[in-house]
Amino acid sequence: MAVMCVVQVLGGLFGFPVYRFGIVPHDIHHLSSVFTAPFVHGSWGHLMSNLLGLSISGYLAARLPKFKRLTFFIVVATGLLVWLFAGNANHIGASGIVMGYFGLLLGAALFNRDTLGIVSFVALLVLTYYANISFLATLFDFSAQTSSSSHIFGFLSGLLAAYITKPKRV
Repeated sequence: MAVMCVVQVLGGLFGFPVYRFGIVPHDIHHLSSVFTAPFVHGSWGHLMSNLLGLSISGYLAARLPKFKRLTFFIVVATGLLVWLFAGNANHIGASGIVMGYFGLLLGAALFNRDTLGIVSFVALLVLTYYANISFLATLFDFSAQTSSSSHIFGFLSGLLAAYITKPKRV
């Protein structure tokens, strides 16, 4: 999250064209942006809303086993899906990761059926309610300035990550 703030300062103070690090679908020169796009934001408001969602969902997701690997999977899967299937635009921001953690927490509650997964998801619902964040409204936000592709692909990547890492039942 600190890197996101530094990038925003660099872009704002020095006019550094950070938007060039966003994902432009089907452009081979922007394929590496799968790793850089989450750190780039269009405005301080955009950054702050992502930081709030990332703080809440990231904190809860960090309690799950294999958090670092799952985060890497969510970042790569979301970025690649956006690069492959999203509409022609420059996709920036960490909302794909935020929605990925939402999908991961929901998936952990559904697939793991353990106390940690269920408590984490319920905590996410309670905390986002009190922070006045609607993940469903965010997931299905199709406004022009929003990368709904990042939201949907992030959510699906999180669900897939939870499914892939679910414990084997005997």
